[in-house]
Amino acid sequence: MTDLVLRLLGARVDDAVRIADASLALRGGLGAGWVVLGLLATIVAVAWLYRASPVMLSPLRRHILTALRVLFLGLLLVLLLRPVLAFTVEGSVRRILVLLIDASASMRIRDPRQTPEDRQRAALARGLADPAGGLKSKSGSGRPAAGAGGERLELVQAALRNEALNLLPRLDREFDLAAFTFAQGVAEISARKAAPASTNGRASRREPVTVDQFPWVDRLTATNPLTALGDALREVMARKRGQPLAGVLVVTDGANNSGMPPGEAALLARREGLPLYIYGVGITSPRDVILVNLFAPDVTFARDEMTAAARVRTRGMNGRNADLVLKLNGQTVASQTVTFGADGEQVVPLRFIPAAVGEFDLEAVVVPQADENVQDNNRRSRRLRVIDAKIHTLLVDQSPRWEFRYLQAMLLRDRRIDLKCYLAESDKDIARLPGSPYLAAFPARKEDLFKFDLVIYGDVDPRRVGLNALENLNTWVADFGGALVAVAGRRFLPHAYKRSLLEKLLPVEFDAPIVGASPDALADKPITLQLTFAGRHHAMLRLSDKDEENVALWKELPPVFWVARVARPKPAAEVLLVDPDPARETRFGKMPVIAFQKYGLGQVLYVGTDNTWRWRRNVGDRYYSTLWGQIAQRVSLQRLLGISKRTQLTTDQHNYMTGDRIGVYARLYTAGYDPLSQPAVKGHFGLRNGTGPRPEVILRPVPEQPGLYRGEFIAPAAGTYSFWVDSDTDTFLDFNVSEPKFELGETAMNEPLLRELAATTGGAFFREEDLHRLPDTIRDKTERVRSPLEVELWSSPLFFLLLLGVVTAEWVLRKLAHLK
Repeated sequence: MTDLVLRLLGARVDDAVRIADASLALRGGLGAGWVVLGLLATIVAVAWLYRASPVMLSPLRRHILTALRVLFLGLLLVLLLRPVLAFTVEGSVRRILVLLIDASASMRIRDPRQTPEDRQRAALARGLADPAGGLKSKSGSGRPAAGAGGERLELVQAALRNEALNLLPRLDREFDLAAFTFAQGVAEISARKAAPASTNGRASRREPVTVDQFPWVDRLTATNPLTALGDALREVMARKRGQPLAGVLVVTDGANNSGMPPGEAALLARREGLPLYIYGVGITSPRDVILVNLFAPDVTFARDEMTAAARVRTRGMNGRNADLVLKLNGQTVASQTVTFGADGEQVVPLRFIPAAVGEFDLEAVVVPQADENVQDNNRRSRRLRVIDAKIHTLLVDQSPRWEFRYLQAMLLRDRRIDLKCYLAESDKDIARLPGSPYLAAFPARKEDLFKFDLVIYGDVDPRRVGLNALENLNTWVADFGGALVAVAGRRFLPHAYKRSLLEKLLPVEFDAPIVGASPDALADKPITLQLTFAGRHHAMLRLSDKDEENVALWKELPPVFWVARVARPKPAAEVLLVDPDPARETRFGKMPVIAFQKYGLGQVLYVGTDNTWRWRRNVGDRYYSTLWGQIAQRVSLQRLLGISKRTQLTTDQHNYMTGDRIGVYARLYTAGYDPLSQPAVKGHFGLRNGTGPRPEVILRPVPEQPGLYRGEFIAPAAGTYSFWVDSDTDTFLDFNVSEPKFELGETAMNEPLLRELAATTGGAFFREEDLHRLPDTIRDKTERVRSPLEVELWSSPLFFLLLLGVVTAEWVLRKLAHLK
């Protein structure tokens, strides 16, 4: 109707518009009062003429003729006013609706639909129930409909082919569809078949389409083990930027295990005014046991007890039991019966002692339950390297203080430690005794110092060590991956090393002056140290496998009576233990007592107290040996793995997935420990068993890093690989490549996430009972364009037809009355 009215007024507009507002304006310049006077004069003159007519007329006919003549002359007077109708019309630019359909492996899950609501949703998608009835609709027999579960992707295909819902044709009628699938990446698919050409000559009219014109629905597959929902949203926004978009219709179960967090992508969409309409597929409460992660060190020592922790998540398994088994190269090494509680996660520690040296597959398996939603997510594995090397350790101090004595005794008992000691104030003859662990002097030559993996540097007068030795120590840590543990003391460390090379190594700054006459002023009261958030989770400070128990044990440790005053941690440092006393707190936070940082290729740990020996009270070496053993092992691990050689090969991690980009670094030195200087270095990688190809990798120098080279390659098929450079074929870097398998880490539809994404962007979330409203919801939310439109009423076809109609009517009546 709106279209007809506007056309009669002579306006040229698109089909899909409606009038939002209308007003009348007079543009003739003649005052309306004169027109009214003219109209009154016209009425009087016409009435007198018809009354004076010689032909006898009935009163009714005379009045009608008078009215028609007055109306005609009045319309002619209106022309003098030049009336204009001003409209505000609303219409919509035909926009693009992006369809983004999940093609990851989780869409192959067969949901066991056990509740009436979930069975009804399957029936609605498959066309077995009236869509408009929602969860209360019944089948043709009058009974509640029940649909088979099937795979999630099959349910999506059924919903898109459902003629009762008619989703795709209804959407195609309103929008230009651009369909994509997504998993690890985004792939475009054809929106529909070409519709028959229009025969009415009007390009703005679209021929109706049917569900059969979308053959790509039957070709949808779901095989990729990774889902990058956030990346997919960002990618389609980039591809369609600058085009008129109605929104993005996402069909997914909400699983996401790669790429940008979906919440960040939703914020980007909101900034661009792009709503997300989300069809959530799957069920929200499946029965499932998921082995989320297997925590274990990459490297451990042979014949040492180690702990692997399995993180198990359950849904709908309250009160049930299952066996958790830990296997090393397929052989069971530990097992435990796990009792499941309410939906949630629990961490189960498993202890065992690896006997052999080598590379192993460590796997944790939860024996599947018969009614689990998915049984492929009950296991996790990782590579474990078992070594039996000695940690060559140098313990340095000024005098045999209590910390030195207990630490020396503990290290000498540890079979993993090969200990040498240097006491600056000791009798030099002690070093000449047979089997003595003592050195007569601090190693001054590089060759002597670089033999050690770990240096525990105590409260030593820097003059006893010498500038040259400190330079070597700096080089050993930064360039050769040495591990340094600095244990503070009341005489020299750290304050005597202000503006020295050792200060650069330490993870703390100590430019604040000490308050009081002497350092001993800080030793007058007990101090209970406090773990930081990082300290509670750091492997070096673990006194128990359970988080709560570990925190409780640290709180129960005896207090210390002295800590070194420092100002703050360095920007790259990680603070693990602090002094909670507000009097020592600065604007940078609580004063650090134990802090850790990487320095070059090496690692440095600062211990700001020499009172850790007090933690032996009433428990002996129970916690003291555990703590210092973990410190020695963790900080020296890189050296034990070969970082100390003149050929140093490193990557950012040990385990990769097929298709990942691997960046490898090589720090290369000559026989005299001078940085190698060549324009390029060739390297190769291949399977450790010696089979298969050996692709070449070219490493280029890193600017302003003498001796450092970098190369890059793509992680190949699953397997255990080694990398080496041609200049040193005896030094290998091992890494593991596995196929990504954790797409099924969460089998429930992530409804909270999907609702949040829709709400953030101003879109809407749908389940099967809401799908019949989906096209109308998107159409109603699509922004409409308002535009002004002016029509000159006096020159419009409608005005002309009105004049013609009035004068014709008067003429016909006059002829009937035998008037000229």
